[in-house]
Amino acid sequence: MNELEAILVEHLVAHGPIGFDEYVDHALYTPDLGFYAAGGGAGRRRDFLTSPEVGPLFGAVLAGALDSWWDELGCPDPFPVVEAGAGPGTLARTILAAGPRCASALSLVLVEAAEVQWSTHPAGVSSRTDLPAPGELGTGPVVVLANELLDNLPFGLVELADGGWCEVAVAASGTEGPAGSGRLVEVLVPLEPRRAAWCWGKAGRDAAVGTRLPVQAAAAGWLDDALELAAGGRVVVIDYAATTRELARRPWTEWVRTYAAHGRGADPLRDPGSCDITVEVAVDQLATVAEPDRDRDQATFLRAHGIDALVAEGAARWRELGAAGGLPAIAGRSRVHEADALTDPTGLGAFRVLEWHA
Repeated sequence: MNELEAILVEHLVAHGPIGFDEYVDHALYTPDLGFYAAGGGAGRRRDFLTSPEVGPLFGAVLAGALDSWWDELGCPDPFPVVEAGAGPGTLARTILAAGPRCASALSLVLVEAAEVQWSTHPAGVSSRTDLPAPGELGTGPVVVLANELLDNLPFGLVELADGGWCEVAVAASGTEGPAGSGRLVEVLVPLEPRRAAWCWGKAGRDAAVGTRLPVQAAAAGWLDDALELAAGGRVVVIDYAATTRELARRPWTEWVRTYAAHGRGADPLRDPGSCDITVEVAVDQLATVAEPDRDRDQATFLRAHGIDALVAEGAARWRELGAAGGLPAIAGRSRVHEADALTDPTGLGAFRVLEWHA
């Protein structure tokens, strides 16, 4: 039993079960012990790769997207862009390195609860642990960008049992038996009729006993806050996503996943803090706040914002200069492989890009 598990067990023995969402919050963000708070996260030397860690191409395409959104908004100066869930700052660095036209107006705000991106920030870049309040960044429009953030926000679970819909809660096991004392276990807590009706509406009346659904109130709350902050700008969310009805038809272990050391982890209740806990984003639950103005896969989004032209430019540079062209030429050649990964329809290319015009 690790330290975080021991703390949780002691609390559960004293106070009773907690919701799965509260458990996820502890497992990911408990200071010094949660997965992200203890240094886990994205990166080649860390636990998993997101699109920015594939290489600089993703950031270069996003730089072009920022330019197009800046143009649409009338080239405001300053141009506040909030990256929520910025992690180690990889995406921000590659956007700046690409030299977008909006760079002179760009005010880049990195939001990350678990770590600091730079010890010394470049001009026009700042970091903080929470979203700015509406109006805090000025009176003009704001772009809020979140790449693989919403899948890491705490989420609840519900299950259809023989007697009806129940909340999946986390408790401590008893002290008897060969398993020993005080391990984390699931318990089912019957839902009151109003919440059960929501579950039937999402899963469908033909749902079988054992069906599970995610309850993503935190993600919906985040979207509500982000739309209020954007104030005439836009909110862009990139993540792996589905609908609640689609998730209900699949085993829950397919859409609740754990990751550590570049591999899939085990049971999310095992060794809390040792792995990431992530869930596919239920788009219909976000739509209860506001329907997205645009919903397309990542491959389509990247092509719309110039990835093919950047790949062609890089390939031409390599053909012209070869290895004698040094790092710029080699980086140009690598764009082909990066683009393959970013647009792969069985991988990152299938991620959804959801856009709201605030």
